Amino acid sequence: MKNILIYLRLGLRNLLLYPMRTGLTVIGLGIGIAALTFLSAMNDGWLQNMKLNFVLTQMGHVQIHAQGFEQSRRISDYMGDTTLVDEALQSMQSMQGGIQAWSHRIRVSGLASAAGANASVLVSGIEPEREKDVSRLHTFMQQGTWLQPGDKRGVVLGDVLADRLSVGLGDKVVLMAASPDGDIASEVFRVRGLIHSGVMDVDNLLALIPLKMAQHWLHLGAGVTDVVIRTNSFAVVDSVVSNLQQRLSGKPLEILRWQEIDPMAEQWTMFAEIYTWVVLLVVIIVVLAEVLNTMLMSMHDRVREFGLMAALGTTQQQLFAMVVYETLVLVFIGGILGFLLGGAVSLYYGEYGLDLSQYATAFSFMYMSSVVYPELTFNGCARILVAAMLGAVLAGLYPAWKASRLNPAQAMREI
Repeated sequence: MKNILIYLRLGLRNLLLYPMRTGLTVIGLGIGIAALTFLSAMNDGWLQNMKLNFVLTQMGHVQIHAQGFEQSRRISDYMGDTTLVDEALQSMQSMQGGIQAWSHRIRVSGLASAAGANASVLVSGIEPEREKDVSRLHTFMQQGTWLQPGDKRGVVLGDVLADRLSVGLGDKVVLMAASPDGDIASEVFRVRGLIHSGVMDVDNLLALIPLKMAQHWLHLGAGVTDVVIRTNSFAVVDSVVSNLQQRLSGKPLEILRWQEIDPMAEQWTMFAEIYTWVVLLVVIIVVLAEVLNTMLMSMHDRVREFGLMAALGTTQQQLFAMVVYETLVLVFIGGILGFLLGGAVSLYYGEYGLDLSQYATAFSFMYMSSVVYPELTFNGCARILVAAMLGAVLAGLYPAWKASRLNPAQAMREI
């Protein structure tokens, strides 16, 4: 420990001998690491935002279907009885097994028509009260009211879908869909409300009706197509799925995580992970470019000093270590400056948000809000710090090696 402190003091002293060069390098490192810290926080923020919007808009953290339903999307592949599923979820919830809430749904594609206009529609039969605990759909009400449990003929439409059908509150809408036996079933509903979520699949296609009415209309009895589960957090999703698979082992069911339900969500998650590695690579390159140039210039100016130290008995290993520690000190100072600057900007926008509403249409494809809140996390900062230190070591290796290999007699003749 004593030797390390000596090397650090020597490194700081050597850097202060050339304040202009050291200052410019520290400023360059600080700006670079600040920008990368902010980009990392932006990446974590939009990923968390996308995940929450994807899960809480409609999908849930976990879904349970009859085996093969998610692949076929056929109404005939429905679950006739959810008693065992409900008992398993109730048991896990009472044991604090990560379950916050769940609800039953019927999901079927069909056709909506009104006053001569037709449009494709995704009908979702829901339990109005339980749905509030699972998704945010009820918070997107733009006009009218949310579905009431006793309202058999009510329907809530996405606002874009309502415009395409030219309907408003109180108007009639005819919904048609295929029943499990292949016959086309139709029912008349009245528009109770309009929702606007900013998500194209919801606003352009979704029609919400009461679950019991959907079961009656499509001749499903007590059957449903989906059991949608909201967990306490993303961190417990895997354990919840594993627990459910054990409890429902041998049953003809499929238990899917949120990222398995829609390939787009999984791809964006993978992209975010790749982006993180790209940021770390850029950190290493920035540190290498900034520090290697500075250290090589410093070594050129101090050839006689290194020769004298070697002549007085300083070993090659000690010279090597001194230059490496000098590099670490330089990067540490620049890194702290960068973290303070990047962290301050990230915290500011994390509180007030970064308004990107001019790109709202593009973001709607990715379930992103138009206002992004950067999220400064310990893991994100730790990754950048480790990458910066790795870059510092790599940048210091060559100058340190050259310094340790100098011939004392020749070095002391340098002017």
